[in-house]
This record gives sequence, structure tokens and C-alpha cells, in this order.
Amino acid sequence: MKPSELFGVVVRVTGFLVILYSLWNLLAGFDNIIENLLQLNQDSDSGSPSTLSYFVFGLPGLVLGVLCFLLADGIVKLAYRDTSH
Repeated sequence: MKPSELFGVVVRVTGFLVILYSLWNLLAGFDNIIENLLQLNQDSDSGSPSTLSYFVFGLPGLVLGVLCFLLADGIVKLAYRDTSH
């Protein structure tokens, strides 16, 4: 396996892991919305992260993960230029 192929695998695996983490954040954000709607006496000092923080990390992370996963060939071409010319 050439170094450029290994780098492509690393970029795709990294993109996949970022997608999984982002989906976890988005699901936690939706879960937190439901908890906040069902909670009768909401305490401002509850210590739990806000719903918005889950979406702030989840949405851009999902976009970045999808771009890394789908555009891995382009990233590898940028990193390993063809020197045969």
C-alpha cells in the first residue's frame, strides 16, 4: 500500500468518525429539546449543556465529516502531487 492510499484511508476514517460524533451531538440536542419541553420547573443553574451547544457542534461537524469522507480523493491529490510530469 502506497503512502497516498494510506493517507486516503486515514482521511475517510477521520471523516466517518466526525460524522458519528456529529450525529451523536445532533441526537443529544434533539433529546435535550424534548427534556426542556417536558420539564415543568426549569432551573437556570441545572449544570446541563444548552440545546444550542449541541447543534453548534453537530451541524458544522456533520458538514465537515461528509466533506472529508466524500472529497478524500481531492484531499489526497492536494497532499501528494503527481511528480511524474
